[in-house]
Amino acid sequence: MGKVTDLLHGYRDVFLTKFTEMKGIAGDMGDMKIPLKPNSKPMGHHPYRLNPRYKEKVQLEIAKLLEAGIIESVEESEWISPMVVQDK
Repeated sequence: MGKVTDLLHGYRDVFLTKFTEMKGIAGDMGDMKIPLKPNSKPMGHHPYRLNPRYKEKVQLEIAKLLEAGIIESVEESEWISPMVVQDK
């Protein structure tokens, strides 16, 4: 193995490799707020079309993020931004 790989394996307890290991990040940092300009009006955009071949992968990733507590489900919001799916 290369030197970098050896280093990463030697300190694997320092580097997170799964979403589930990231639990508590938001809680440790407090509530995260997005400051808005005074008199800002809510914006809503329609979602972009999602290629059907990505639908299952996207649902799995969203489920992982929800389970890890990185994101949370919101019933309704006036502020909506479409998700952009990008190949790795």
